[in-house]
Amino acid sequence: MKPLEIISKTGKISNSDERIFNFFADLRNISRLVPPDVQDWEANEDTCSFSVKGQKMSLIIIERTAYKTIKIKAADNSAYNLNLWIQLKSISAYETAVRIVIRANLNMIMRAAVKKPLQQGLNQIIDYMKQLPY
Repeated sequence: MKPLEIISKTGKISNSDERIFNFFADLRNISRLVPPDVQDWEANEDTCSFSVKGQKMSLIIIERTAYKTIKIKAADNSAYNLNLWIQLKSISAYETAVRIVIRANLNMIMRAAVKKPLQQGLNQIIDYMKQLPY
């Protein structure tokens, strides 16, 4: 079965691609973005782990392409098999376009249950990214 792919809206952040990249390339910085329903949050530069509604998840940065892309995947011990990309494109010295892509291998029931909430969640993250003090 083809993975579920969800692409966020594209946001424009008033900051350089370098500063945004450096912020998200260290998962410890994500601590500020963790919503209240996420529990047991732990992070180092390359990995993070947490629980949501009793489901444990661990993520690992698998690739960094300077100022362009951060690729993250679920660790082998995670409840779900997914990949996440943060994509950056410099528009000018102090403006950067950003979007997030998630690909997840889910059964049909899970696809139906998570597609809309994931889409909304990614778009909210893009809105929040615009407000961060990089």
